[in-house]
Formats: sequence, C-alpha cells, structure tokens
Amino acid sequence: MTLASSNSKTKSLQEKLIRLKYQGEEERAKNLANKLGFSYLDLTVSPIRAEILSLLNEAKAKKAKVAIIQKREKQLWLGTLDPSNPLAKRIFEEFEKKGYQIKVFIVSLRGLEKAWAPYKDFVPPSGGITGKIEIDIEKIKQFQKEIKNLEIFKQKIIEVPAIDPSKLVELTIVGALATDSSDIHLEPKEEKVTLRYRIDGVLHDVAFLFPNIYKYILSRIKLLSEMQLNIYDIPQDGRFTIKIGQNDIEVRVSVVPGAYGENIVMRVLNPQAIKLNLEDLGLRKSSLEIIEREIEKPHGMILTTGPTGSGKTTTLYACLKKLADPTIKIITLEDPIEYHLGNIAQTQVEEKRGYTFSKGLRAILRQDPDVVLVGEIRDRDTAETALQASLTGHLVFSTLHTNDAAGAVPRFTELGAKAPILASALTLIIAQRLVRKICLKCKVAFSPSAKQFTQIKKALEGLPQEIERPALNQNLKIHKAKGCLQCNQTGYKGRIGVFEIIIVEDEMEKLISVSPSHAQILAFTQKQGSMTMYQDAVLKVLEGITALEEVERIVGQ
Repeated sequence: MTLASSNSKTKSLQEKLIRLKYQGEEERAKNLANKLGFSYLDLTVSPIRAEILSLLNEAKAKKAKVAIIQKREKQLWLGTLDPSNPLAKRIFEEFEKKGYQIKVFIVSLRGLEKAWAPYKDFVPPSGGITGKIEIDIEKIKQFQKEIKNLEIFKQKIIEVPAIDPSKLVELTIVGALATDSSDIHLEPKEEKVTLRYRIDGVLHDVAFLFPNIYKYILSRIKLLSEMQLNIYDIPQDGRFTIKIGQNDIEVRVSVVPGAYGENIVMRVLNPQAIKLNLEDLGLRKSSLEIIEREIEKPHGMILTTGPTGSGKTTTLYACLKKLADPTIKIITLEDPIEYHLGNIAQTQVEEKRGYTFSKGLRAILRQDPDVVLVGEIRDRDTAETALQASLTGHLVFSTLHTNDAAGAVPRFTELGAKAPILASALTLIIAQRLVRKICLKCKVAFSPSAKQFTQIKKALEGLPQEIERPALNQNLKIHKAKGCLQCNQTGYKGRIGVFEIIIVEDEMEKLISVSPSHAQILAFTQKQGSMTMYQDAVLKVLEGITALEEVERIVGQ
C-alpha cells in the first residue's frame, strides 16, 4: 500500500467518523425534542436571514445557547439546546413581553454554531444607517460642497477609519449621490477589492479596499438589503431606501459569487438625477412634436427600444408625466418601480409569487385604465395582451430590447404577434441611446480632418430638408473632449439622448401587415427620409453638444 492511498483511507475514515458524530448529535436533539414535547429543527441546513441578527446580542445568545431562526412580523422561531435553561427561558420571556409569539425548537450544538456563524461578519447598525438609511439633507449639501470632483472623493474615502465599516458604507453611498453616479460596483480581487462608480455610463476606479474590511461592508449591505448573511455561493437580490429630507432614493442591490468573494452592484435610483420633461431629453423639435401628437391619441401602442441603460424608461416616464391629469387613469406595471410618479398608480411585478407581466397586465386592465405602461414585453402572452389592450381603447406604452426602431417589428413577430394585429396596434416606435455631453468648461473647438469631414457629410445624406443643420464648408468647427477637474478629467459631463422615430401611418401599416424583415423596414424608412439615430447624433456633434468619438463609441455608423 502506498503512502498516498494510506493517507486517503485515513482521511476518508476521519470524515466518516465526523459524519457519524454529527448524525449522533442531531439524533440526540431529535430524541430530546420528542421526549419533552418540542419540535426539532436541523439548523445545519436552515439559512439565517441577516436582519434577525440585530434582535439578539451575540454574547447573550451564546451564553444561553439560543439562536433566532426566523422572524415573520410578530412571529419568532427560536432554537435552543435546552429549553429548561434559565437563561434561555429569560430570553423567551423578554421576547414575549415585546409582543412576539414565539415557537421554540430543540436543536443540536452544531446547529447552534452554524446559526451563530454570521455574527462574525455582522456589523450592528450605528448612527445614520439602519434598514432604511436616513441621511441629513444638510450633510449631503455639505458633502457636495466638499466633493467637487472624483479625485477629492478618492482622497476622502481613504481617510475613513478602517475600524468603522458602517461609516464607509454610508460614505460610499453619499459619494455616489454627490458625484451623480448611477451604479456602485464592489469587485473582490486576489489581494484587494475595487470600488468603482459608473458616472455618465462609464466606470471609474474610486478606491481599493482590504479584503478583511470588505467582509464587514458585504455583511452590512446584505443586512440593509434583507439578504441571507450565511449564503455565499448563490446570487441574491435585494433593495433598501435612502431617506434624505422628504425624498426617498431606492437602491437596488445584486450580490453574485466570484472567484475571490461576492461581487456587489448597487443601482442608485435617484429621482433628482433624471429629467422627466420631454423637452429636456434631447429630442429635436420635429421629433418632439411627433411624440406630443401621438401620446394625445386615445389608443394605440408606443414603444421605446434600445439596450439596457439607454434611457427607455425615462422617456416613457416623461410621456406619462406629460399625460398625467386627474381626468384620466394611468397604471404602470414595472420590474421594479424605478421612480415614483405623482397622480399615477404604479404596480410592481413579483416573479417569485407568480405575479408576472402577463398576469399583472390582465389584472390592471380590469382596473379600467385609460393609459397603461408595461415595463417590458418579454413573452408571447404579454405581447398579445398588450396589443389587444391597444386595440380596445387603451394607450399602451412599453419597451423592447432591439438595436434600432426597425428591429421592433420582427422582434414582435418572433414573440408570436400576428402581423395584421401588430400593424393596427402600433402607432410609434422610438429607438434611443445616451451619449455623453462634452464638458462646457474644457471643450476645445477644432476643424475636422478630411476623413471626419467626409464622414459627417456622408452621415447627413438623405436627412429631411426641414431639419436645420450648419453649412458643411471649410469654416465648419466641431469639438473634442479635453478634461478638467470639474469633469473628473474625462472631458464629459452629463448625458443626452439621441433618437430615431418610426411613425406607423398608412404605408408603414401596410408593410407591417405582411411581416417584413428588418432590412425591408430600414429600406422603407430611408426611402421616406426618416432621421436615423446616427444622424441625430452627428447633428449634436455639429451643435457642440458631444464629440464624434463618443458618437462612434455609443451609436456606431
């Protein structure tokens, strides 16, 4: 017998003995429960939710040999090694005095140790952070005065004492608000954890954190988001609220396992950061007039298309804001509700509970709405119900994930929509992207190269005559991004939409009714002289709003 095989057998025997020991512990706990008339629970396979740890002090729990297992409103499940233990009894009585209905389970010592394990990474709430973060509005204003750019914030976050992880979490969130970041990324690597902000659609490195500090930040964020602290190997989603004065800012949290630990992404849904007026989105006068005309119609379907993060929902919210009136009923079905709108009934999809887009849409149509927003059309059932709604006296708004406006029609037919019904229902398709605006403080004017001049001239061929444009001659100037402290050395500050629109009128309706391909729709719109997204973006280059490089990065040619 070789040494390796001998070691393998020894290890296998040890593992078997350990399993038998643990099985013996669980059996003894089960027998004690039967003897005393209590329920038994195996805590080694029961996940512990983060928010319940704050209900019982760690030292007190371990001394009494008690663990909180589950909390549902005023119902509390408690596990104990010995229900006759005076210290355990005292804890039960304390919870009953607080109005809890308790149920006691007998568990094994190993089970208790598994339930106590999350305490090591648990940072109890301190000061400004609780399940709902409340931040003094004056604190935000002061922070915005101090943090004039990302470089200053980078220095500020380094100065935070490592002994106070909860303060670091708070500062990270406040920093995101102060720098108008849409997302916060925490990404563990082998020796460090990278903190990054997404500003104007682009990620920026902010700081590098030590792994031993990050574990506290992770548990803190899980606690806020009501995730399970002792689950590390599966993705979890959650959300929490930041309260600043009278305003609530929602934060959507995603945690996924990675090679060096769990990665966190927090989407900051700040209602102050988005523009909800159609006039502010970057629409040209002609496009704005078309949208304002079409949304006044009593029925039909209006779609926005584009990839994730292209501003589709913001455009639809701006349309709803324009329509909001006490004389009409507007209902939304979203996943999730991103921004709260006044005078509008907003509802949310709950996939885990079976409340899907298709079921939710049928339900809200029974509420007698005039206008309906469906967050996204993903399946055949939702597509058919939405189309029928638009044909039966409702104005329906929704989104699709397609690259351009022409792609919406074949995408709908792929979902099973019948072409004649689609042709009758559709009234307007809006495709869009978001391009960064050149920083006004540091932008530089220059004469385009011969190649750039040819590129611009070619892009504007076929542009409708009624759309204004500067003269394309040797005096033409465009701008490029330089970079300064105000724009975090990027050369860009803020974003604006670029759009293309397809109006479904008589000729287009006839074309859609025979299930045209993407290429056929494109050819038809070009023949009609419709403005493309690329043309709209190039016009914004000529107007000094964005740079040609940014247009190529986001829209392409």
